[in-house]
Amino acid sequence: MSAESKSATFSRRERRPGVHRGSARADPREFWIIQFKRSPADASAWQRKFRELVDRVLSASGVELFDAVEAGVPTYLVEIIAGATGETANEVMDLIGVSHTTFRRKEEAKEPLRDVAGHRVMGFLRAAATLRRLLQESGDPQQLKDFDLESWVTRWMREELPELGGKTPAEMLRNPEGQRVVEEVLERMRGGLPA
Repeated sequence: MSAESKSATFSRRERRPGVHRGSARADPREFWIIQFKRSPADASAWQRKFRELVDRVLSASGVELFDAVEAGVPTYLVEIIAGATGETANEVMDLIGVSHTTFRRKEEAKEPLRDVAGHRVMGFLRAAATLRRLLQESGDPQQLKDFDLESWVTRWMREELPELGGKTPAEMLRNPEGQRVVEEVLERMRGGLPA
């Protein structure tokens, strides 16, 4: 990747008149708009962007999430997840089950991830959002402040869990039913989340 593209700003704000934050988006692709530079100075900048996405998932309706995934998930989200978690883009693709070939082809063509790949990225974001919500509901603001959401989610996604028949949560992201089960497992962990 060239130095020029590393410093490219991802800000595709093409808001239509009359569309404001909090209202229904006229263009579902706006859900994914994140302003950032590809080479933030530190991991906390990546984490802020990741948490911004997680907050959007938390506050969006099911219809908005559906429309956003149907419109296609931008490939730069893999880079945001990688920067926030300290993983490489290849490790993130492996974790969420996105083919390296598909990802590279889409990235080079400047096309979004659609269908299964897009659903897997959303499944990962929904798992992080569920965990974030549970922490918020715990009533302990210090726990939420000190908790390393990104590291915990990526480690947990790789654990083989008896509740999943020995599969990892990452394996379950392959389809909507598996994603639902991952969220249910997180819900059952309420009160037993690590500090």
